Amino acid sequence: MPPMPAQSLAVETTQWIIAIGSLSSAVVALSLALGLKDWIVRPRVQLILSDPSNRAQISDRVVTQRLESSYVGAFVRVRLDNRGRSTARNVCVRLLKTNRWDPGTATWIRARPELDGRLLQPSNQLATEPNLVDIFPNSDRLIDVASVDLARASDGKTPLFIEISHPWPPNEANALEPGTWRLELMICGDNIHADRTFITLTFDGTWPESDPTAIWEHFVVHGP
Repeated sequence: MPPMPAQSLAVETTQWIIAIGSLSSAVVALSLALGLKDWIVRPRVQLILSDPSNRAQISDRVVTQRLESSYVGAFVRVRLDNRGRSTARNVCVRLLKTNRWDPGTATWIRARPELDGRLLQPSNQLATEPNLVDIFPNSDRLIDVASVDLARASDGKTPLFIEISHPWPPNEANALEPGTWRLELMICGDNIHADRTFITLTFDGTWPESDPTAIWEHFVVHGP
């Protein structure tokens, strides 16, 4: 077969380039139509339970006064961290289930169903403020998980409070006796993928009056 003339070869090459370019444009257009751009710039929120030894995030473990009372409490908080490229809207942490560890049977026992579905309280907000928060790109928001305080001790023991949004139940079902508890939590929002996680709280009921900062030797938290 005689070789193809140079001009014909150039025309055929040009046609292939045009075809490939058209196909690429079609693929890009289809991807955009299917939401590729939204996926790329989506918010990416994760729950972080910081190491209490990390002094750069000391507000994650803090002994401070409650906003609406004179009670001083030791608060454990989590961070909702957004490393995406857009703002996460109306984000919350919802308490799905509460379980208590029973040393006698070495099993988790279902407890406090009254708390199922309640939202956890954003940190440093009044009870009248919204429980849903927006989280800007490359930033985070603190959420209160649990607290203990000396002023509400009874029978020589300080209760452990789950920091659900107000109003609290009349029977104070969120006041847990000392022991080990597991919270099943759900992170959700308008434009993020819902994600489930677990946090375990252990408190022996002791508030060190002489040095409140020593509370973290009695109040231990494990999580993601």
